[in-house]
Amino acid sequence: MKIKTLLASAVLLAGLGQTALAADVIKIGVVGPFTGPSAKIGQDIQNGTKMALDDARAAGELPLTIDGKKADIQLVWIDDESSPEKAVKAYRNAVSREGIQMLLNGWHGSVGLALIDLAASDGIISYGNLAAPEDISEKINAGKYTNWFKGWPAPKTMSGLYVEAAEDLIAKGKWTPPTRKAAVVVEDSDWGRTWGEAIVTGLKAKGWDVVAQDVARNNELEFNALLTRYKASGVSLTAFTLNAPASAAAFVKQFHSAGLKGLLFADGLGWASNWHELTGDAANFALSMDSPRVITPEEKEWTARFEKTFGMPPVPAAGGHAYDYTRALIKGMSVAGTLDATKLSAALLATEHKGIWQYYAFARQPGDAAISAYEVKAGPFMKGFSFPMVQYYGDKAPVVWPFEFAEAEFKAPN
Repeated sequence: MKIKTLLASAVLLAGLGQTALAADVIKIGVVGPFTGPSAKIGQDIQNGTKMALDDARAAGELPLTIDGKKADIQLVWIDDESSPEKAVKAYRNAVSREGIQMLLNGWHGSVGLALIDLAASDGIISYGNLAAPEDISEKINAGKYTNWFKGWPAPKTMSGLYVEAAEDLIAKGKWTPPTRKAAVVVEDSDWGRTWGEAIVTGLKAKGWDVVAQDVARNNELEFNALLTRYKASGVSLTAFTLNAPASAAAFVKQFHSAGLKGLLFADGLGWASNWHELTGDAANFALSMDSPRVITPEEKEWTARFEKTFGMPPVPAAGGHAYDYTRALIKGMSVAGTLDATKLSAALLATEHKGIWQYYAFARQPGDAAISAYEVKAGPFMKGFSFPMVQYYGDKAPVVWPFEFAEAEFKAPN
């Protein structure tokens, strides 16, 4: 029996809560690219989610007490293969054959856009999906998607910080750009286009001449022609967002080989824990603000446990957020104490959670540190959702901005 949630103009099916009580297992569909070009991201989502359940059980948070009866959680993996079409097929199979009752986590913006209407139609609550496009925020604002708890702020909220960082570096005398010319490259996805539009707008507002805006295939490996054009145009700031680790690494290496001068914002490079293995020292001087970073004692302890358990370092943006959102969901379900959709949705909206990687709270209305209601609130470190900027050099990526959290001095590119 699927959990039904009130849409703006929908009516809750009678007797749903009582029907759900018969089950001692709550089936939750976990969305992610478990195979395909972003399989490493999917593996981290799986591992983070499983680790969260193990920790919740060890802490006595599972099984849950739902309307006086014990109920544990069973995970159902929904492999989107980095494809909206394949995601829809996998989702429908999970609903019809597996009988999932909720959705949890998720990665790609295009997949989120493909699933939000289906989840609304089926009345299934989706919690902590990391699909970030503003199109999702706009749908929520339209009043039809109160079941979708958006786990990543809209790209305009996040990508604008790159512009702020660049201007701060200039203002503090840490970098003097040879020109005020910029180029932006984005992947061919809803995330990429929205991210690109936001950073271009921000750069132009600060007086930058954006001489190129290019779109690359999701698994593109050839960027030499673009980079040759950027070099000839005198570009001093290049920014990209590329989801597939191989694409991000290829861009970084070809940027280095082309001999471009100036800053490189490499959004997405940090999503690969083996970034140095992929790029070598070609990543020297590159910057990104795409992931949580291991700063606090809690993050260091969690990272060590993850690596010991799974034999690989985590990608905090994937595995870390999947862990935190799973723990937060369990917390909200415990507070609700019921699968009644109205009460459960209200409890999840009211639940704030200090996770390992972020402080999580969902907005009740647009403008509440978010573009829409039901979107996680952006904010300063551990007071909302945000990332510090790191600079890649050698095999290290220390935080260099904001300056108050810096672990190393910013190195100006040659």
